[in-house]
Amino acid sequence: MEAGPKGMGGVTPGQHTGQATEPAPRATGLPRFFYRLSARAQRCYLKSDSIERFELNPGATAFSLADALMRALAGGAPVVVERSAQALASELCRLVAVRPVRVEVRGVRPRNHFGELHGIFYPRGPSVREATTARAMAAAHPHEPLIVLWMRTAQRHDVVKPKTFFRTLMHELGHYLDYALLRLEDSYHSSGFFKRESFLVRTLYRDERQRDE
Repeated sequence: MEAGPKGMGGVTPGQHTGQATEPAPRATGLPRFFYRLSARAQRCYLKSDSIERFELNPGATAFSLADALMRALAGGAPVVVERSAQALASELCRLVAVRPVRVEVRGVRPRNHFGELHGIFYPRGPSVREATTARAMAAAHPHEPLIVLWMRTAQRHDVVKPKTFFRTLMHELGHYLDYALLRLEDSYHSSGFFKRESFLVRTLYRDERQRDE
């Protein structure tokens, strides 16, 4: 299956753990679209669904970078937030021994009748049509994976809540790790995918009280 952009929001719908054994097909609990996939794509989906966490043991550096990201978000400067998000993503990639993924942070979320787009992952980089900002066009690295995050709400232009932004980053990073770490042919929103996302958030996110301890 051709891997396209993976988004989070209303506009679109460790150690290596990729050696997990492929589970037997289940009679229930699978989305209806699963049965329209090819046999090869179904195997990919089931493998994704079978992996619930990454073998990730973050140290003081990762926690410090996560805390720095939350402070940067409170300041409201996209360039600073982008720098902090990139540093955290690069550290997590280092911990699981994969190549760092580029992170770009933009301002106000795009919106249409489906809702707001929180973030998106381009497995092969954005196309010319998709790279809508001058900065994205100038900095584009053709065919390289890219995470794009938006940090302000569409209607009021408020900075998004810290945990929401953090979860969005972990969601899009999860898509990247599906390809780079787990070596999946595509990255589906399987139950296993959302468990891996939640694992990253639970492992790394600390609220203001915890950061002050």
